[in-house]
Amino acid sequence: MKKLIVALVLVSSFNGAVIAENQIAEKPPWLFKGTVAYVSPNDSSNSVLGNDGVTVDSGLGLGLSFTYMLDSNWGIEVLAATPFTHEITGTGNLSGLDIGEAKQLPPTVSVTYYWGNETFYHVGAGINYTRFFEENSSSALTEALGADTTDLKLEASVGLSIQVGFDTPINDDWSLSGTVYYKDIDTTADVYVNGAKAASVDVQIDPMVWTLGVSTRF
Repeated sequence: MKKLIVALVLVSSFNGAVIAENQIAEKPPWLFKGTVAYVSPNDSSNSVLGNDGVTVDSGLGLGLSFTYMLDSNWGIEVLAATPFTHEITGTGNLSGLDIGEAKQLPPTVSVTYYWGNETFYHVGAGINYTRFFEENSSSALTEALGADTTDLKLEASVGLSIQVGFDTPINDDWSLSGTVYYKDIDTTADVYVNGAKAASVDVQIDPMVWTLGVSTRF
């Protein structure tokens, strides 16, 4: 009887493992997410000309990500987005002064870990590359400096990205998806006056990025 019980347990365990493995194999390996993304900087900067600095406002855009699931828990995520536009404003003695604006793209590659039953939760960490472009200084800055022309240039940034989020089913094919990211983004903003570099400002943007949308497997 003992041998029979042991045999039944082993057979049951083996069948359960085969069923679970088949379920994993049958599940599509790609996870797509389309979301609205809100970038909220936790910014700070060094001074430009003394008791002053700059601050970066929030931005809104569309987030897209593709995750390849290596198994039922681990995946590799590539995050992209439409460009975010950020207004840059002075602080301290420059408080309220419109400095200019810049657009940025934040592609990120992360390793993610998923767990759960119906609702799946995930955490992840990776590397973020942020590229700034279409930087424009304002006419207000040009007038404040008494210059003929001014310009802004922001350096690209490479830093850590961490995330936590969820996917909860809406129907058989789609889920409601939400993720919060923290990204380490630092840049140097160079200010040009009449064609010559007049100042460099180190800016720590370090935003929280909040996303909400839908996800599907394929």
